[in-house]
Amino acid sequence: MLIHDLKRQVLAMKISLHSVSYAGFFYRGDPISAKDILVKLSTYGYDGVELMAKRPHADPMDLDEKGRRELRELADSQGVELANIAAYNDFSGPDTFKRELNLLYVHEVLKLAEDLDVPTVRVFAAGMRDTDETVSYWKQWELCREGLSEAAKWAEDFGVTLALQNHSPMIESFRDTIAMIEEIGSDSLKACIDPELLLWSGDLVPDSENLEKRLLDIYGAFKESIAFIHVGDSVIRPGKILWQAGGGGSRLRSERIERVVLGEGLFGKIAEPFIRTLKRINYDGFLSFEICSPRYVGHRLIDLEMLESEVVNGVRYLRGLISKA
Repeated sequence: MLIHDLKRQVLAMKISLHSVSYAGFFYRGDPISAKDILVKLSTYGYDGVELMAKRPHADPMDLDEKGRRELRELADSQGVELANIAAYNDFSGPDTFKRELNLLYVHEVLKLAEDLDVPTVRVFAAGMRDTDETVSYWKQWELCREGLSEAAKWAEDFGVTLALQNHSPMIESFRDTIAMIEEIGSDSLKACIDPELLLWSGDLVPDSENLEKRLLDIYGAFKESIAFIHVGDSVIRPGKILWQAGGGGSRLRSERIERVVLGEGLFGKIAEPFIRTLKRINYDGFLSFEICSPRYVGHRLIDLEMLESEVVNGVRYLRGLISKA
């Protein structure tokens, strides 16, 4: 499916795909290699790729000098930018050695970014899972701040910018992203603000009458410090019922987040004002589409063919939004 005509449009914002979408984690089928992804994205009309800094794509341990040079040369030959490297670090918790291993990992990812001439590295504060309950919130924040501070110093040395994502735990709101960046006070630490996570956290309410103003308030606060943006789509459905032991019939109802086609979920409800907002703050970086959790249709995990279709339609959808805004 060739859509080079769409790619040739002169648009300020660029579109990348997060390689995690092809990692084999969230569909039925084998993982696709980083090199094969580059060829696919060139054909599909993407401007760039965001490389997952773990196996099977861009774990620094697996890419020697020759492998890095070949990846860079292939990206150039395909006309696909290496837009960002996504690190999967966790600076929280009581285990000093674990935190040091995470620092070593981020250091190696930064070296990889330098070698590949990638401008940004996405980082977390505390990974993607719950933090250790034996450590207080305040201490966890301090540990994450220490880890990010050290990483930011290395980033400056490597000529790379860290992009702190508004991803829980610890970073529970866009305000936490602002606070962490301000407390560290490094020009090498900026933000990656994901609108889907703003919806999950309640920072954005899709049916709000003042949605566009709220978007401008949030993204305007990051006008000088936003380095990268992820986009994906999901819906929130009623989840498991949790009966409280000894609660006399008391129960809690959890929520279940389900991945959907880009534009058909919560993001679709805010997509047009979201793009208008980015244009108002003169954002000219990447929008990185990601299918970053299992995607089910009819209670069955999608296959690679359906994933391919959603990857192709994702860039078309985003191009259309940017052109219209």
